[in-house]
Amino acid sequence: MTEKARIDVAVGKAVNRLRLERQITVTGLSASAGVSQAMISRIENGQVSPSLATLSAVASALSVPVMALLAETEQTADVFHVKADQGLPSHRLAQNHAHEYLLLGKHGGPGGNFQAARIRIERDEAGTLPSYQHEGYVFIYVLSGAATYRCGSEHFAIVEGDTLSFDAKQPHGFSQIDGSHVEIITVSSRPD
Repeated sequence: MTEKARIDVAVGKAVNRLRLERQITVTGLSASAGVSQAMISRIENGQVSPSLATLSAVASALSVPVMALLAETEQTADVFHVKADQGLPSHRLAQNHAHEYLLLGKHGGPGGNFQAARIRIERDEAGTLPSYQHEGYVFIYVLSGAATYRCGSEHFAIVEGDTLSFDAKQPHGFSQIDGSHVEIITVSSRPD
């Protein structure tokens, strides 16, 4: 296979993968990009070398930069394998509050950013618990302990085994540690 043909196939796979991830039909992508359905199909099948203008229109309709269509994602990908009780030791500092945590994984790309961490907060060392607010979503799983967690104007008593997930646009954070400590796994995502 020539280099040109290999690039055409890689671009086609990227367009197809991004279209399917976004649950967009060929017809929908065609209408959004202003490119014929036949051209979208030919691009996805690696049968054509689209112009930069066409790639730009398709990338815009998929809400990604043009470079996302040129990246060979099947050949390069970050994978993190964190063994039990390991991770990247990290330190969170806020006004009148600090806690240690283990970063378990972190990824970023055209689809957004993702971070997972294991956090333990001791009640006697908690100080003033910080509040957060950002685009994206948060998922929390309580490993041990008990606390009250605020999402907007609602307060949730959470204990071992509980989960909490929410839109992070609303102010959120622990309002108090109810037991001697709380230990959680948290996963947050943010758009690009």
